[in-house]
Amino acid sequence: MRHALIAIMLVLAAVSRCDDPRPPAPKAEPKPGDFVRIRGTLSEDVDCRLLRTDDGRAYSLSVKLPAYVNGSKVCIHGTIAETSQCLTQPMIEVQSVRPWSSCP
Repeated sequence: MRHALIAIMLVLAAVSRCDDPRPPAPKAEPKPGDFVRIRGTLSEDVDCRLLRTDDGRAYSLSVKLPAYVNGSKVCIHGTIAETSQCLTQPMIEVQSVRPWSSCP
């Protein structure tokens, strides 16, 4: 009897869901004027420096950041710009560049 009870519990544990069946809501895109802290990897576009996030988003940066090589992982603090002279939108008006770990 005890073995049957254990077997039933194992079957129920294997087929039951312990997680929330609804996926988490995606993060809202920042709007012009929003202050952001975004972590990503630096790269280059034809005309501007880019920050590529782990989820595939790309942001152009208002400054070239010559002290940082492509592939550097950083946290950009700044404001989403109203307009941009770069091909990639949106643009971040960079206020500071910080270590990767300083982003939430």
